[in-house]
Amino acid sequence: MTDIASHRGGARLWPENSRLAFRNSAALSVDFIEFDIHRSRDGVLFVHHDAVLGRTAAGSGPVGDKDWAELRSVGLIGTEGETIPSLDEVLDILAPSGIRLRIELKARQGGERYPGIEAQLVARLKERFLLDRTVFTSFDLPTLAELSALAPDTPAIWLIAERLLESSPRDVRALCHMARAVGVKELAVRVSAMHDDDVVVCREEGVRLGFFAAHDEPAIRKAFAARASAFTTDRPDLAIELKAQCELAAD
Repeated sequence: MTDIASHRGGARLWPENSRLAFRNSAALSVDFIEFDIHRSRDGVLFVHHDAVLGRTAAGSGPVGDKDWAELRSVGLIGTEGETIPSLDEVLDILAPSGIRLRIELKARQGGERYPGIEAQLVARLKERFLLDRTVFTSFDLPTLAELSALAPDTPAIWLIAERLLESSPRDVRALCHMARAVGVKELAVRVSAMHDDDVVVCREEGVRLGFFAAHDEPAIRKAFAARASAFTTDRPDLAIELKAQCELAAD
């Protein structure tokens, strides 16, 4: 069956990328917990989605331009006194659960990669004995190429930006070839942008196909009906319920 990934810890249930979200998601029967990685100016890996403060965390300005001493005290909006968590803090919460980790590497404001973040992350996961429970994701194919070179046995998923699907004709086969050329064996597209032909093409090319942003019942049912490899959702509770219904129907 299709795997469920709790997106940012379940962002429609709890404040995204918060300790509360990760603790609560770890108690659910999901297959993955998804979260995002940035790096502070002084080299600390931490969990936050946006390249700038202001939407989910107090303050303003690019997160990559701030030292960890400042970021670690930045409050998360909607929580009872939580601050931005480091990668290690999140791993401390998730490691005992046995749930697999789906880690998205983010870029700096403006789209520049953090130099060496791939090697730093791989090394930390090895030290924590969690690399074999991890899947890497990114919208940036060179980032995934670097990760595949550093950790060839760790799965990587290329998140396909919608602009790459807007060519005429739509060329998912070319995207499959680009991914396979750097050792990436799975694509993920926004579930609302999926065409039925995408599933056929990926199967022919030996590339797995998953989805992201399946946040309501129609989108989740669409992901299951397409037999996606996995999908991310802000409503892991609903996805679990619908998966059980699908399994009963299959019996």
